[in-house]
Amino acid sequence: MAALGFVLDGRLAQAQEVAGLQLEPAAAADSADAADTSDSPLRVTLAQEAAYKAEQPDRLIKNRTSVRLEYSQYFLDHFVVQFSGKTTAFLKKDHRHDAERTDTTVSQAYVQTSAGQTSVRAGIQALAWGESLLAPITDVVSPRDNRELFNFNLEELRIGQPMLAVDQYSSFGRWSMFWIPKPAFNKNPKPGTAYSFDPFRYRARIEGDDGGEYGASWKKNSENADVTLMAASLVDNDYGLAMNADGTVTRVKERYALAGLSFTYALKSFVLRGEAALKSSKAFNDAALRIVKKRAFDSYLGLDYRYSATLTVGVELVDQHIAGWTDAIQGYARDNRSLLLNVSKTMMNDDLTVNLLHFQNRPYRASVTVLESTYKWNDHVTLGFNASVPDTNDRRSALWNVRDQKQVGFRIQYQF
Repeated sequence: MAALGFVLDGRLAQAQEVAGLQLEPAAAADSADAADTSDSPLRVTLAQEAAYKAEQPDRLIKNRTSVRLEYSQYFLDHFVVQFSGKTTAFLKKDHRHDAERTDTTVSQAYVQTSAGQTSVRAGIQALAWGESLLAPITDVVSPRDNRELFNFNLEELRIGQPMLAVDQYSSFGRWSMFWIPKPAFNKNPKPGTAYSFDPFRYRARIEGDDGGEYGASWKKNSENADVTLMAASLVDNDYGLAMNADGTVTRVKERYALAGLSFTYALKSFVLRGEAALKSSKAFNDAALRIVKKRAFDSYLGLDYRYSATLTVGVELVDQHIAGWTDAIQGYARDNRSLLLNVSKTMMNDDLTVNLLHFQNRPYRASVTVLESTYKWNDHVTLGFNASVPDTNDRRSALWNVRDQKQVGFRIQYQF
């Protein structure tokens, strides 16, 4: 269930040609949104969030204010600068108030240029691979911010890192390459916050592979389908853990190889999506907290059905398999299987959107049911509500420590 990540992602946008530049997909989407709200290259989003833990012991779990700055500007005809950053202040009674007080993240800060059919981006970026909402099958290049339980915005969860990326467009498809000189790692809950259950005492020194990450992909689009092949040499976004004789734990940077593919196929009111990845030399732990290397094969299949212009129903299945698994491997079953059911309804001229999601996980039985709604009050103000209900009676489940985190949340956002 940990692989679920509690994230919800929109589909990857197709690269769009703007002012002679092939924008990176996420940047293209951001630029399009900005164009809808303002002619200014700068977009500012102010938000206030609150969430209440309803099960005993009940408490206010989230009370925070944030400001997000997004900037996109073309210059010298062949260049664009892209920036996206967010600062959050954790107010009194927020579960992160005492441990952190504030947090600042920069997901994008890069310059892009193009010449002919070649596009180059250099700077802080978050690279999106794959199609799955349930688990990071091939979407493993960018690490994730796991400090909150029920954040379903994958664009916010992806952590930006310094990167050089090149796209080459041709009649045979789009070829993409990336190089990350110093990989970043997943951010996990800090001690003193509501979701910190880490029992280990770590040594300050982090060992292992200090090299960079690199990879390539090829994507081919047709009228109603696309397919992507990808390969990469990556450092695991989670540290490997090794127990020392004195009881401390050493964090280890572990490298593995990825070979994967993804596809989408649209037929009338249906969209079929699939994804698969072979991950060689993935690091796991045995009962003595020693690192053992295994091959992992992850696969995913999703189907969306558009019943009408305002109602969509979807189902997703994920299987994460460890080859050569033994019962000595701790925290992972031979096959970890997840199911997602999703119903999305828009109303009131698309100003009101309601999403109902239900996750199931096996063999360590666990589930999460989520109700989300957003209401666009006007061109600047958006209101949000969500309710999340985790459930498990299996101590081996990743949800065991947070099974009482039944929450309701509210958000008001002002954008200009």
